[in-house]
Amino acid sequence: MEIYPTGYQRYDEDAPEDLKKPAFLVSVTNQDYSKRMNTKYKSVVSFDVAYFSDQGAAEIKRDCLQKQEDLFRAFDFVGTFKTRNKNSSITNQVLHLTFDVSYSEMIIKTGVPMQTKTVNTNTNI
Repeated sequence: MEIYPTGYQRYDEDAPEDLKKPAFLVSVTNQDYSKRMNTKYKSVVSFDVAYFSDQGAAEIKRDCLQKQEDLFRAFDFVGTFKTRNKNSSITNQVLHLTFDVSYSEMIIKTGVPMQTKTVNTNTNI
C-alpha cells in the first residue's frame, strides 16, 4: 500500500541539494545486531522518515501535522515487519517520524563466506 502514490518525491538515505518538495527522505539511523544461540541473530533497525512540505511558511505546521497523523496510522507494518516505538517531531519545519523494525535470522553455514546484505528502505510512502 502506498500512502502518497503521486506528486511526492521519495529519496532513500540521501537527499540532493535541489530537493523537490513535497518530498520524503527515508533513512536508516541505527541498527543493533546481536547473536543469540548457535547461528541465530536478532536485529533492530531504526528508521527516520522525514517529510519536507511544499506549503508556505504559515501552512507548513498544519501540513506536517496532517502527514504525521496519516503516517502514524499507516505505519503499523513495513512489508511483513511490525513497527515499534513510533515517535514524531517537527524540527526546522521538517516532520520526522521515527520507528524501529526488529527481525531474527538464522545463518546456515555451507562453507561459503557470508555475503553482504542490503537493507531495503522502501516503505511505500
